[in-house]
Amino acid sequence: MKIRLFLVGFLVSVSLISCKNSEEKTQEPVANQETKPTNAFRITLTAIVPNDDSFQLYYSQDAYGTPYKEENSLWKEMKGSPNPQDIVFDLPEDVFPSFLRMDFGTNENQKEITVRNFKIEYMNKKFEAHDAQFFNYFIPNESIKSTDKVLSKVILGKKPDNTYDPLFYSEKALYDEIQKLIK
Repeated sequence: MKIRLFLVGFLVSVSLISCKNSEEKTQEPVANQETKPTNAFRITLTAIVPNDDSFQLYYSQDAYGTPYKEENSLWKEMKGSPNPQDIVFDLPEDVFPSFLRMDFGTNENQKEITVRNFKIEYMNKKFEAHDAQFFNYFIPNESIKSTDKVLSKVILGKKPDNTYDPLFYSEKALYDEIQKLIK
C-alpha cells in the first residue's frame, strides 16, 4: 500500500513539474525587448511627450547641406504620457549617418516636450547627451518657439507662414561624435 501511495505521489509530482516547465517555455517574449541589428545604428530620444504624437527621424549619409529624403526617414507613433519614454529608431543595417533631423511630432496640440536624454548606439559603442546637452548638438527650426536649456523643455509652435513642422537639425558636433562611433 505504501508503495502505491509513493508511486501515485511521484507521478503527480512529475506531471506537475513537467506542466510547469512547458508553461515557462511557451511564454511570449516581452514586446519592449527589441533586439538591435548588429551593424545598425540605434538612435533613442528619451522625452516627456504629454499628448499622442508621431515623431520622425531623417538621416543623411551625405555631406552637410544635402537635403533630407523621405526614403531616408523612420516614423514612431507614441502615446502621450507625463513620464519619460524612449522613442527608438533603428537605422537599416550598414547605414552610416552623417547628419540627423529629428521632427518633434505632427500633433499641433502638443505645446511642450521635455528632453531627458539623446543616445546613439553603434556596435558596442554609444554616445549620450543628457537633458539640455541635447541643444549642444541640434539646431531648432522656426516651428520651435523656444528652448529652455535649464529645464530641457522645447516649446512648440508654428512657423511665420502658419505651418506646423517642429524639428531639429544636427550640428557638426554630432557629426564628430558619430565619426568616433564608426572608428
